[in-house]
Amino acid sequence: MLIMRYTECLQRIGKNEKLEECKLKRKFLWWGSGGIILALLLSFVFWGSPWGMWTNKQAFEAYLEEKYGKDFVIKDISFDFFHTRKYHAYAYAKDDPELLFYVGQNRYTGEMQDGYGYEVWSFEANKEIGPIIEEYYPNLTNYGTSLILPETEPKDVIRVDYKKHATVEVGVSVENVRVNSANSDKEIERAFRFLQALKEKGVPLHHVGISYQNRTLQLQKDDISSINSLEDLGEHLKSYQ
Repeated sequence: MLIMRYTECLQRIGKNEKLEECKLKRKFLWWGSGGIILALLLSFVFWGSPWGMWTNKQAFEAYLEEKYGKDFVIKDISFDFFHTRKYHAYAYAKDDPELLFYVGQNRYTGEMQDGYGYEVWSFEANKEIGPIIEEYYPNLTNYGTSLILPETEPKDVIRVDYKKHATVEVGVSVENVRVNSANSDKEIERAFRFLQALKEKGVPLHHVGISYQNRTLQLQKDDISSINSLEDLGEHLKSYQ
């Protein structure tokens, strides 16, 4: 009898332990599932949902193709939670995959916008101005061009000459050249010829800057139009403050 009671007691203990084990497993399962769901929700909030990514990618493609009448590929789409809470991406035209540009939603209105026209115009400006810079400054340190666009984008922007609507800022760095009494006349003449070459090409200049090791030449739009001689230009060659 004692042996039977002892066996029954052990069986009850075993059942209770299994019951507790099941309860613990159930708790872990609930907590684990809840953690996964919470992580997914947070990822949707901060990085956007998969369907949001897909629908906006399709919308961006349709918007670009309707606007420009050609096929585009959307690349690197993302959701900006911290700044705009909108979707943004980079894209390129199928017939020009090297020219990458921005497309996305306006942070205030949510309307779609893109930088394709700006990139096309910038490419055309660089293609025209770059060789002129390199002709007059073959040993330069660096150079750059940027466009100042009109407030209203013209229709059919990719087929319109940028010179009719935008103005250009040109910056040239020749920091390996130190201007002194021995070479100042030569550098002023070189800058004057460079400026005249840009004017002859009809480049609508907004600003031209040439930076030397110890001097700088900064010309605004009004300055550029008033310079007709080496003497006029020489007045703008200044030492760094």
